[in-house]
Amino acid sequence: MRLTNRVDRTGTRSGLQYTWRVTTAVRVFALALAAGIVFSDDRAGVSGPLLAALGVIACAGAALDWTPELNRTSWTAAAEMLLAALMLASADASAGLYAYLAAPPVVAGVRHGFVTTINVAFVGALGVLAAVGAATGSDPRPELVAALPWVLSGLGAGLLTSWQSRSGRDQDARRAPYQAAHQLMAQLHGLARRGDIGLDSAQLAADLEADLRRKTGAVASAVFTCTGDESPVMLSSYGDGAPLAAEIARSPEQRTAGARVLTIQGTDGVLGYLVLGGVIRWNEDIAEQAVQVTDNFALRLDTAVLFDEVRRMATSEERNRLAREMHDGVAQEIVALGYVVDEIESVSDDTRTRQLAASLREEISRVVSELRYSIYDLRHHVTDHRLSGALAEYVRELSTGTDMRVHLSFDESGSALTARTETELLRIAQEAIANVRRHSQAKNVWVGFVTDGLLIDLTIEDDGIGQAGPKERHWGLQTMSERARGVGATLTVGDRPGGGTRVHLRTDHSTTAREGSAHP
Repeated sequence: MRLTNRVDRTGTRSGLQYTWRVTTAVRVFALALAAGIVFSDDRAGVSGPLLAALGVIACAGAALDWTPELNRTSWTAAAEMLLAALMLASADASAGLYAYLAAPPVVAGVRHGFVTTINVAFVGALGVLAAVGAATGSDPRPELVAALPWVLSGLGAGLLTSWQSRSGRDQDARRAPYQAAHQLMAQLHGLARRGDIGLDSAQLAADLEADLRRKTGAVASAVFTCTGDESPVMLSSYGDGAPLAAEIARSPEQRTAGARVLTIQGTDGVLGYLVLGGVIRWNEDIAEQAVQVTDNFALRLDTAVLFDEVRRMATSEERNRLAREMHDGVAQEIVALGYVVDEIESVSDDTRTRQLAASLREEISRVVSELRYSIYDLRHHVTDHRLSGALAEYVRELSTGTDMRVHLSFDESGSALTARTETELLRIAQEAIANVRRHSQAKNVWVGFVTDGLLIDLTIEDDGIGQAGPKERHWGLQTMSERARGVGATLTVGDRPGGGTRVHLRTDHSTTAREGSAHP
């Protein structure tokens, strides 16, 4: 169930109240005008019941207008106009009471625009004609003469009002999606800060698996997510999860003994599948409990997956923004500083000054090069769900113009990794390769990546000076470790046999997601 289906509408309350007050004032004014005309004609006693009936119609219309659902209120003014016209034209009403027929078109103009205003006026005219036509033995002209001016007046005022309020409606329409998004994010922010919900999709999937393994005695499990026509992507797994993906497409009769597939339903259809392998205990009661547990987790998992998508988009946009700021700001200023140093070197006759200027120019060139690499890091991302292509492109870009030789070894098979996992692995590899380029003085760098959709093995080695380790006020290795833990992997950094540094990331054979405490 999508969280966006439950958007809090308190933010639009003030706008609705203002519109409701305006339309209610129009109805009250029309009733007061009709009453004034009736009283001036000394026909209050005869027209009193009809005036009261108009008051009831006006109250009903105002009550129905007190709602944000426009598909409901769009017919309110038309129904109000039709009832008033039929009642007045068929009851031989005083001419003054027809003044109320001007109110519904104006209400439609305030709320809905030109088309609805014209439709409401047309409905009122039809109502009067129908009532007059149904009456026999009477002259219809008095009713028509009494009704027509007020219907036309209401139409003109409604069209004018619609034109005046159009800009406000357009602004509300433009603001509506942003207002809804703001309300949703405010709700998520408040819940996440209080710790009431977890928005880690991998952890939620691992909790779901652990809960059902305890209930069924399963020895292996995996959670797959799917979007559109794409093949399922593994979100987390436990045990030997590789064969479980094939169970999704099989019918219950064709599945491996002990395999069970549970569908995770979201609001927009199938969100994913939970596959259990080596199930020991399974009966109708356990099956019912499994469905209940899966349904209870579905909303949380659906929300977490949606939040992951929003977070990835926001992160990508922020990285691109930072890259633009760096390129258009500090990078250009440092380049300009390099021109000043070149000018100093060219005009100075002092040998020492020229030497210092040349050294400073080399340092500026190095800083500019580092900035360009950093900008490339920020903009580089995984495409087509294949990390090996992104790694190869990144290493080739960074080795261009250097004497460093690059050796690549990639073996990607099985189902694709999740977008989040691929992104985290790319950032870890970027940091490790950048460290080789900056600090190692290496002649060779080896990048290896192996995955079967479950096991992940990423290695970056160099033949440089080695001695890699945490340094004070340097956070690269710590950030790499945090990213590795975020995808359920371990990261080790040490010396390479034969000299240099070896960075090795690997997931446990038994699980590709962090096992947390499951909810019993």
